[in-house]
Amino acid sequence: MDDADFRRVLEAFGLAWRGYRKVRKGAKKRLLRVMASCDAASVEVFLKCCRRDETLWEQALRALAVPISRFFRDRRLWAVLETELLPGLIRWGGDPLRVWSAGCARGEEVYSLKILWHKLAAQGVRLPSLELWATDFHTQFLEAAQQGLYHASSLREVDAAARSAFFVPVAADRYEISSGLKQGILWRLSDLIRDPPPSSPFHLVFLRNNLLTYYGPREQETALGRVVASLVEGGFLILGAREKPPSGKWPLIRCSAHPHVFRKVPFRSDFL
Repeated sequence: MDDADFRRVLEAFGLAWRGYRKVRKGAKKRLLRVMASCDAASVEVFLKCCRRDETLWEQALRALAVPISRFFRDRRLWAVLETELLPGLIRWGGDPLRVWSAGCARGEEVYSLKILWHKLAAQGVRLPSLELWATDFHTQFLEAAQQGLYHASSLREVDAAARSAFFVPVAADRYEISSGLKQGILWRLSDLIRDPPPSSPFHLVFLRNNLLTYYGPREQETALGRVVASLVEGGFLILGAREKPPSGKWPLIRCSAHPHVFRKVPFRSDFL
């Protein structure tokens, strides 16, 4: 499959070339396996089959998913969450504090947040209850997230104390999340493009390295509108390191604490 064929597939699925340019090799391999399963000799034939067969369409879309992540990805962001955003939300957000990891992939982001939550509790911070939702459209990713098994390379940003407290070694280079950390997470199969938010309102939404990286402008606008609507006024939206809201009027302002954190306006001036 050459790049021209691959771009035709991306366009058919409402996906953006710019997001796939550096990861297209693996995506092509996965997509070719799906094509082979239905004996499609060309991209044109394959796309016609996908349009007629919803199951095949879903298989192709899952093949195009890119679950690249690790624990505490972007250490500066997690430092800001620990020292500023979460303490502010705890003071202001009420009980329960409601958080959504939208496009959670294999769960590294969700468990990173749980680790911070336990660290704040250990520091004596009086915490509200945490209502933590984690959604993804990929069934296998959600199953892997709930199982909580990770390669050592995913833990390279985890300090020794947290590794000892929250991970159980199961092989020379494999770790499992502790059973206590798995508790209380609401895992749901959900597609950002087609489905509404799993609940609302949320005080904090993670939307990193998925919608605004891999999808086209129309899909971005529709899905982001639903995500922003699910935020409380004054709530926070966290995007990926190379992402920004698409052009248009969004009720969001960039947070001074971190360039990839946005706050929904209007908001209380005494929050931070």
